[in-house]
Amino acid sequence: MDGPRITRRRFIGGGLTIAAAHSLPITGLVGTGFAQTAADPATALRNRLVVILLGGGNDGLNTVVPRGDVAGAPRLSVYRQVRPTLRYEPDQVLALDRPGDAEHQLGLHPSLTRLHAMYQSGRVAIVQGVDYPDHSFSHFVGTEKWESGQPETAPDSGWLGRHLDRAGIGEGELRAVAVNTQLPLVLRGRERQGVNIPGIPVTFADGTDALGDARHAALAMFGGYPASEPLRAFSGATRAGAVHLAERLEQAPAAATLPNNPLANALLTARVLLEGSFGLECVSVGVGGFDTHAGQRPLHANLLGALDAAVAAFYDGDEAAGVPPMAPDVASRAIVMTVSEFGRRLGENGASGTDHGTSSPVFLVGPPDSRLVPGLHGEHPDLGTPLAPADNISMTTDLRALYQAVLEHWLGDPEPGYAAPLPGLFR
Repeated sequence: MDGPRITRRRFIGGGLTIAAAHSLPITGLVGTGFAQTAADPATALRNRLVVILLGGGNDGLNTVVPRGDVAGAPRLSVYRQVRPTLRYEPDQVLALDRPGDAEHQLGLHPSLTRLHAMYQSGRVAIVQGVDYPDHSFSHFVGTEKWESGQPETAPDSGWLGRHLDRAGIGEGELRAVAVNTQLPLVLRGRERQGVNIPGIPVTFADGTDALGDARHAALAMFGGYPASEPLRAFSGATRAGAVHLAERLEQAPAAATLPNNPLANALLTARVLLEGSFGLECVSVGVGGFDTHAGQRPLHANLLGALDAAVAAFYDGDEAAGVPPMAPDVASRAIVMTVSEFGRRLGENGASGTDHGTSSPVFLVGPPDSRLVPGLHGEHPDLGTPLAPADNISMTTDLRALYQAVLEHWLGDPEPGYAAPLPGLFR
């Protein structure tokens, strides 16, 4: 199967393009030293984070669904009042009934059967009511704020990009990757950034025959400039490092696939890179379609079913599709986090759908015996009463507190002065 191609002209110009859709400085891809052709073996011990953007605005109220009223919070009664055609009845949802969760009377959408099994086995944390102050209902602005983690200032970087700035990108590393045709803001730092790879294997666009190999070898030789010529040495090492890394990507095995599930295929591509010796730590993937203004019920069920199958295949494989489980040593250090640029309105809109809303839940999924503390985190938003339902779904968890918890307790790199981390999310 043909993969993305890298042009020799891009190397000569001082930048590397994967799939020719987005040009990045080589320094953002392979670090600052370029001498090695493989990541330091110690990088295999890093924790890994995969962030899934559910593009369009996921309906959180039909993802984590009220299945009963609780003292002082008539959640089910309000839900039935404002969702006459889109609601799910308590016997249709998958109960969130782990110790400490049952009294909240919530459940998962019926399409999330595999995630529910992971929840029951202690592998899923659900953070409720995640949003940012002064919410925007714009897709573009909302995505920008979620990816930057800078809701109150003009975004100049992504929250994981700033982590790359602090942590650095070592010699021979492919530390952050977006499985996409473009590099999203989330992986762009002020000084360093990740790279986008739409698929694997990656090949050189100018060929891998004898002539193409000779051209690439010649480019690699530019890495031999002595340190006494610093500009030439830096430029030459840049080209040599890019050639060596591209050659390694060219040898990466093709990713397994699930039929008709682009998100699963992006995650399985990420899995190949995570299982390789590239030093990969942060991955961004995304899927669209969650802007459910009309015909939401079947559409949303299919979207969540695809998410459910994708996350399960990422960790545990898919026997029917011939997808094996993830390598255990990688799975033990990888968590998946879902985000969306906003949620949906509390009530349906008269077109069998919901309009742009505010907060929504975030899922974090890990391997067995994960450091994640499973179950519900944060307060469920107040839905009001049947006679006076809330206009929208309030924020109860600031996204910055969530991000800081992941940075501090999973990646080991809190952002100075950023936010107090959400307590209790990790052991």
